[in-house]
Amino acid sequence: MKHLSKLLLISCVFLVLMGMVRGEYRSKQSAVAEELQKLNPAHNTDLSYIDFLTYRVLKNGSARVVTLGSSVTKGVGASVPSHTWRALLQNEIRSTSRPLKHVTIANHGHSGYTSEMLLRPDVVQGVLKSRPDLLILETSVINNYRQSVSLEATQSSLEELYRTFTQAIPGVEILFISPNPILKTNLTESGLNELGLTFADYNNLTKAVAAENGWRYFDTHDAILNEMTERDIALEDMLDDTIHPNDLGYEMWFNQLYHNKLTLPKFGE
Repeated sequence: MKHLSKLLLISCVFLVLMGMVRGEYRSKQSAVAEELQKLNPAHNTDLSYIDFLTYRVLKNGSARVVTLGSSVTKGVGASVPSHTWRALLQNEIRSTSRPLKHVTIANHGHSGYTSEMLLRPDVVQGVLKSRPDLLILETSVINNYRQSVSLEATQSSLEELYRTFTQAIPGVEILFISPNPILKTNLTESGLNELGLTFADYNNLTKAVAAENGWRYFDTHDAILNEMTERDIALEDMLDDTIHPNDLGYEMWFNQLYHNKLTLPKFGE
């Protein structure tokens, strides 16, 4: 009889514990559903990119970011890979919250590539294989300027990049960003390329094209210049050579992109 009573007591305790576990599970599921509703871009236009990535993690279990661009996206000039703007960005995002620990950032930076070269099939396929939720597309116009690509061809290639990835990746968010400031004398003493254009001409064009097409855009170039002014930092001090940022330059790039774009409501508009 005592044995039977003990079994009944154990069964009761087990059932109570199971009920508590199920109740806690239902409570967590309800909280996740509520958070998903709040972070759903279809119902809330006041979200930041960080909110968007959190939504994708809660919905799919993970979120993927791809950075696409030239050597300054690849990270040339950094003392070690962990000091590039991409690596700093991934580290910061992952430390923000428990869901965001499941965010990865794949780097598709290609040294010497112009915006036209980013349309090469192998480059496009590499991005598509990464299946990004967010594509951060650095315009590569340092190389357009240095290789004297016309402004017309530059605009055409940027528009084709947008069409290519929005059509191939349903639901992807695309953020165009400019490259960093460079020394005027990186190409010639006058700062003019073979077409008689300056780097500023290319940067200003892409800013105008983004506004004309309603794309999301961040002017990394001007943001870094503003921080340099505030901190009294010379351009030579944030570059590894005449073009590529050093560790300080990449830290400023990350700082400006993260705090003045990715964390702001309405996708930083």
